[in-house]
Amino acid sequence: MEISSDRTLEVPDVCHRWLENRGMIYQLLTEFLGHWPTLSLVAHWSRSSGIGKAAELTCGGRELMQYLTGRSPEELVRICEREGAEYRKLQQYSKQRPFAESSYSSYSCREQDLSDFYASAGIAFKKVNGEPDDHISIELEFMTILHDRMLNCAYSEDTTLHLIDRQIKFLEEHLLSWTPEMCRVLSTITTSPLYLAVSSMLEQFLEYDLSMLRTWRQSCQTEDESLREVVLV
Repeated sequence: MEISSDRTLEVPDVCHRWLENRGMIYQLLTEFLGHWPTLSLVAHWSRSSGIGKAAELTCGGRELMQYLTGRSPEELVRICEREGAEYRKLQQYSKQRPFAESSYSSYSCREQDLSDFYASAGIAFKKVNGEPDDHISIELEFMTILHDRMLNCAYSEDTTLHLIDRQIKFLEEHLLSWTPEMCRVLSTITTSPLYLAVSSMLEQFLEYDLSMLRTWRQSCQTEDESLREVVLV
């Protein structure tokens, strides 16, 4: 009996809410860690349902929601002024120690390795500010793209498994190898409610995201074993 290779994958119940929310959370992290906190950016997230999704999954998300939501236009302007000044300070700090993997990882990370990793997935980034390939915003954007592809593949088994494995590998070998240290440093150099909340969210969410990807992957292996047993019988 031939088993079709294009069967779809079931999403475990425990993973449903995570899968619905994770793309928006990666987008939020990418925008606040890679862009100036303009009024349009802050106002957008203060009204977006995405901030509620972040609050649902992380303590940092709840802190960010408390800081931004329910604010008057005048309050949002003042928040942007304060956080813009803080972003400028962090940019000055990053000139000495960029918020990039090569600055925080204990392992040797070459930009070419990451460029090859991105290229193997058919991804090339248009960098507005000339960020290196190992910058936090680029690595987070890469995860966002892989997430979107995974949803758009209609859960085809082969494609989905490949994308799950690629994301697990990238989290283990790259993002989680250095972001905890970067978050620790951020907590010592800023008192900004915005960047402390985003830093906390980043550290908490990446660990949770890896756990959920592994859970889904394990459920796929269990399904395959059960199907093989049925076929053998």
